[in-house]
Amino acid sequence: MKGITAWLILVGISLAGCQKSTTPSANESLQSLDGYDMAVWYKLPPVDRITHRDTLIPILKIGGKYYTVCRGFEIPLKECPEGLQWALTPSAMSETTIGFYGPLRPCSIRIVDRQRASSDDFYLPDEMRPVPMTRVDKPSGLLDATARRPRTIDDFLGFCRPVWFPRVRWEIRRDGERYWRVDYELDAPQPSGVWKARGEPYELTPLSDPLGFAGLGGTSAHKLAYNEALKRFELIQMLSGIRMPLARVSPSPGSDAAGPTTPIGIPAWH
Repeated sequence: MKGITAWLILVGISLAGCQKSTTPSANESLQSLDGYDMAVWYKLPPVDRITHRDTLIPILKIGGKYYTVCRGFEIPLKECPEGLQWALTPSAMSETTIGFYGPLRPCSIRIVDRQRASSDDFYLPDEMRPVPMTRVDKPSGLLDATARRPRTIDDFLGFCRPVWFPRVRWEIRRDGERYWRVDYELDAPQPSGVWKARGEPYELTPLSDPLGFAGLGGTSAHKLAYNEALKRFELIQMLSGIRMPLARVSPSPGSDAAGPTTPIGIPAWH
C-alpha cells in the first residue's frame, strides 16, 4: 500500500480482552490518557489468515461511550450480549465483537471482515472464532495528541502524525495564499526508518468556521480540525464522523519520536 491516500481510501471502504500475566495495580487497570475516561490495552497474538504478528488493541472510553481503533481511527462500539460490538455502519467489519466485561476480566475478539471474505475464497468469516487476548500495559513511546487551540489557519502548518498509526505523517504547507499537504512514510521498520515523501502534494481547502482544512485524503471526504473538548487536532471522516487523533511533531532530526513498534488496532483487510 503506497501513500496515505490509498490508506485513507481503504479506511473508507472497510470501515475485542484479556487476562494479564500479572495482577494489575489499581492505576494499571484504568491507564488514563488525556481526554479519555478509560484506556486499557490488550495484545492479540498472530491469527492465521488475519495477521502474522502481535497487534495491540485498546479499549477506550470517551464521554461514557466505548471505542476501539482500526487503521488509526477511533471506532465506536456498542454493548451487546457478547460484550462490545463494532457500531459503525454500514461497514464490512460490523459483525466484529469483543468479549469485554471490564479491565480485570478475561477478554477475547472475533474479527469479521466481509470485504476480505469477498476477495479471498479461502476466508470464511463465519468460521472465525473468538481469540483470547492478553492484558498488557500501555505501550511505550505513544504519541501525545494534546495541543493548544489554533487561533488562525496558519496554526495548522507543520507536521503531524496519527497517534494510532504512527508509521505515516504529513506536512501542511503554505505557498502564498495556497495550502498543500505532503505525505511521508517510513521506509524501514521503526525506530531506524527514514521519512520519505510519497506521491504529489495535494492542495487543501481552508475552512473558517470552525478552523481547519478539507481535502486531507485527496478529496473532500476528510477534514482536518481541532477538537475543543479533547484538546487535540483530528482527521475526521465526514460521512461517518469517525476521528483520528493527530500528534503535532517536529521535523528536526531526533525530535520526532518513533512511536510504538507493534501495530495498534483491529486488523482489517488490505
